[in-house]
Amino acid sequence: MGIKLSKSDKTFISELPVGRLATATEDCEPVVRPIWPVFDGVYFYFASDPDTPKLEHIEANPQVSLVIDDYDKNNWSNIKGIRIQGEAELMWDGEEYRYAHELLKEKYPEYQTEDGGWKEGDLPIIKITPTSFYKWASGSNWKK
Repeated sequence: MGIKLSKSDKTFISELPVGRLATATEDCEPVVRPIWPVFDGVYFYFASDPDTPKLEHIEANPQVSLVIDDYDKNNWSNIKGIRIQGEAELMWDGEEYRYAHELLKEKYPEYQTEDGGWKEGDLPIIKITPTSFYKWASGSNWKK
């Protein structure tokens, strides 16, 4: 990995609700969309509808980029973020799937329905294994 994440970096990542995931089409056209990830300190996980183009993109090319950032529109001295480069894999079931599903339900109350939001195998959970991190804050450049 490019850098070691500090405890405050991990907290920053874990507390923000939305990230932006970049994948690429077969023609190498970049596509960015919002996701709602969880971070367990090692891996990122997020759920997806089963019939979305991002799943096709990930299956064709598992290299992804995820940006998690925060800013105060009234005070740009508080801008900061982290870009994660990584490899994505689809999970449909299994022990790690259930673990990630529980993490998602803990972070996002919308997943906490009587039936758990969905059943194992209904929706994929995508796991991102980070290969590098780049972080920035107001007045600084990207840092590996």
